[in-house]
Amino acid sequence: MPTGTKTFFFQGRIRGELIRVTIGRYPARNAEQARNEAKKIQGQLAAGIDPRPEKTMATASMFGDLMDAYCELLESRGKQSANSVRNAIHRDVKEAFPKLWKKPASSIDLDDCMIIVGRLVDDQKLRQADKLRSYIRTAFSEAINARGDASMPQGMRNLAIRINPARELRKVKGSNNAKDRALTLSEFRAYWEHVKALPEPARSLAMLHTLTGGQRQLQLARVTIEDVDHDGHYMRILDYKGRRSEPRIHIIPLLPEAMQAIRRIGGTGRYIFSCDGGLKPVHGGFMNHVVGKIRAQMEESGQLEKGHFTAGSIRATIETRLVAKPYRVTSDVLAQLLSHGLGGIQARHYQHHDFFDEKLEALQMLYRMIEGKPEPNIIQLRGIA
Repeated sequence: MPTGTKTFFFQGRIRGELIRVTIGRYPARNAEQARNEAKKIQGQLAAGIDPRPEKTMATASMFGDLMDAYCELLESRGKQSANSVRNAIHRDVKEAFPKLWKKPASSIDLDDCMIIVGRLVDDQKLRQADKLRSYIRTAFSEAINARGDASMPQGMRNLAIRINPARELRKVKGSNNAKDRALTLSEFRAYWEHVKALPEPARSLAMLHTLTGGQRQLQLARVTIEDVDHDGHYMRILDYKGRRSEPRIHIIPLLPEAMQAIRRIGGTGRYIFSCDGGLKPVHGGFMNHVVGKIRAQMEESGQLEKGHFTAGSIRATIETRLVAKPYRVTSDVLAQLLSHGLGGIQARHYQHHDFFDEKLEALQMLYRMIEGKPEPNIIQLRGIA
């Protein structure tokens, strides 16, 4: 160099591309050491290995590095599900398939992905299998996008992923069957009676779950004492689902019976949906555990008419029953109550009505339904006139 420094480097071609690899600076490295290093680099080229450090890092990156980087990406975006996703990935990939976990990410193919997802399908864990399929597919997709996105975490950018082997993985059939199950009206009322007979705090928690419209447990678990307005009789939920980087503020009116349930749960901690006085929210499988016990009781007493159902079925039941006669709650109101299908242009930019009164009326109908109380006979005077 013009400054007088001397640096050894190797220059050659790989797949027609001229490359240069720095070996080291003189006198920290002498000519003999540089020649020996050059022979190693020449051997890598002969084996079809790109010797450039940044390429070596990408080649050395394991499948596990990709999946961990994906979890870090979820955390950086503030996704509340990041921890549960990491736990599922470590349980169903790292611990179940340690050899695949250490395999270079660039060498993972469709067959490898099928082995991972197929094991869960064979174990009849269909919902879990489809979630893992989605995690793997999205991880590869995000890594590909990271090559041109400087805002991505460095760990994701360094992977240099070019293809998505999980792109051809089809959705697991039957993974959403539980959501298609809606309880009959008699089943739903029987379920409600069993809920009211539960010991505390399961009784109040399950009542709150139903009386708020069957909200997703993950979202209920985030509700704190600051999110409940005792004067306005409503609860605020932060909805992070989907690809939102910022949560949607979801307001749920609270019936007097729901307010009573919250007061019974009580405690000195900050979380509402809690079994230990608010110190921490309930675990992820709490509602399914409660519903499972009630389902067994209903089956034993002959109250189960159409077989297996889950906590998600309660949500489906509420929507199914409220949209039908005699309630006829509109799809727009139900979408607002259950916080789904609200990501379109109309909802984001043009629809500014808060639907509070409509949601409250729907929840009042829900309470009368499960208690077996008749709907009030409302006479439209203007129509008669």
